[in-house]
Amino acid sequence: MFRLPVAFTVVFVLVALTVLLVLLGTEQASTGLTKTAGYVLLAAAAGGVYLFFNSLSLATGGKALPLGRPILRG
Repeated sequence: MFRLPVAFTVVFVLVALTVLLVLLGTEQASTGLTKTAGYVLLAAAAGGVYLFFNSLSLATGGKALPLGRPILRG
């Protein structure tokens, strides 16, 4: 995961944070935590759309979108 560009890592972290917030919101019966999880999930979806547009651009012969450098280089 850390050898992928930063954009992938950000999406994975946002999804993991969403799961954590939903778990905490359910355990504590907190609508605030659950609502925050929804906003974080929207941000993760936006990152996923950005990654999709990168693949779409490459598949149609366009330029790659900037995804950032990998966290670990090998």
